[in-house]
Amino acid sequence: MKLAIVSSWTLFFGILLFMVGNGLQGVLLGVRAEQLKFGDVMTGLVMGGYFIGYFSGSFIVPKLVSRVGHIRVFGVMAALASASILVHPIVEYAPIWMMMRFITGFAYVGMYIVSESWINDKATNSTRGGLLSVYMIVQMLGMMIGQSMLTFGSETGYDMFMAVSIIVSFAAIPIMLTAARSPDFEEPEPASFRRVYHNSPLSVVGMAITGFNAAIVFGMGAVFASKLGMSFNQVSYFMVAIVAGAMILQYPIGKLSDLIDRRTVILITHILSLGFLFASYYASTVSFFWLGVMMALYGGVSTPLYSLYIAHANDYLSPRQVVGTSAKLVMINGCGAIFGAPVLGYTIYLIGNSAFFSVQIIMHIIMIAFVFYRMYARESMPVEAQGPYVGIRGTSVASSLLPEAEWDGREDEDSTKGEQADLATQLS
Repeated sequence: MKLAIVSSWTLFFGILLFMVGNGLQGVLLGVRAEQLKFGDVMTGLVMGGYFIGYFSGSFIVPKLVSRVGHIRVFGVMAALASASILVHPIVEYAPIWMMMRFITGFAYVGMYIVSESWINDKATNSTRGGLLSVYMIVQMLGMMIGQSMLTFGSETGYDMFMAVSIIVSFAAIPIMLTAARSPDFEEPEPASFRRVYHNSPLSVVGMAITGFNAAIVFGMGAVFASKLGMSFNQVSYFMVAIVAGAMILQYPIGKLSDLIDRRTVILITHILSLGFLFASYYASTVSFFWLGVMMALYGGVSTPLYSLYIAHANDYLSPRQVVGTSAKLVMINGCGAIFGAPVLGYTIYLIGNSAFFSVQIIMHIIMIAFVFYRMYARESMPVEAQGPYVGIRGTSVASSLLPEAEWDGREDEDSTKGEQADLATQLS
């Protein structure tokens, strides 16, 4: 494990740098859009452009990687991300910003795909979980560093735009100069939407709504904080608190889901998320400190839902089905994210800042009702038959890092009727 990490240090360093850039530009653009008075609806469309680009890139970039290789694609994507951020301070026009956000999302998903497939190539059965954990920690740490850097910028943010460009450009250096062999790339075997929904309706609906809410928090969180009148420093701390909560609580919640019925943990997590959203709403009228605390707790309990839904779907699959199904679920999550920021922007225009909480509250209530329905409709998977929870956040390529996808002596339900595959078939 230690040798695998040491041999991959250039890759993880590059990931850290481009995540710093991602974290900084997310809060920077939200604050600057509010300063420029783009309007709630247009700001939502601008911030939503990132997720449209991200979703589009998840289809196109894998084909580019298989054609020209990892290093060239990473270099091109880093150049796109670096150049697109510099257009924002030059042309302060909302439609142009939306176009640049699309390019940024496309570029970042490309860098994710290269990084994740490279990690997968270096992983073995014994190091896979550890490398994925390091990848997740590096991602969240980079995001937190970037969000906190907003405190060093000027009110106009022009210097921070340049800082993002420099950081993302530097991210390409360690990866493009690496002496390690570039891995072979294989796109995940596709799975039909109908089959994925048949295996786990709860995961399909849950991933769409989780993506919708995540786009609200990370796409519009800085906009909401700015509309409350927070300073640059406070906006930065507000966003950092959310990521910090997610970083701390991801493992404990995931571990709990391995010990008891996964759907019960999902239900509890949605109920806690609902409670912390209500608490955050009231805290927003009381003090910045308590708002930060409540949002940190909300981020901590809501962020693991992404991985919980993937793990729940995988409980009903054979190893051969895991990668394709997980890839489809990630795309469903991205599709949901496309609508999060625009819907929130329009809702803020209609009812005001409280929409930041109201829209998410409605989504969690819908999911609580749907979880109860699925518990009634299908018997729970026995705990001993559940696969392991893996905290994962990235692209469809990251699904190939899941330990369940490794054969390691496990049998395919299509060739032999193993005990777990039989049980999954009976329960579905």
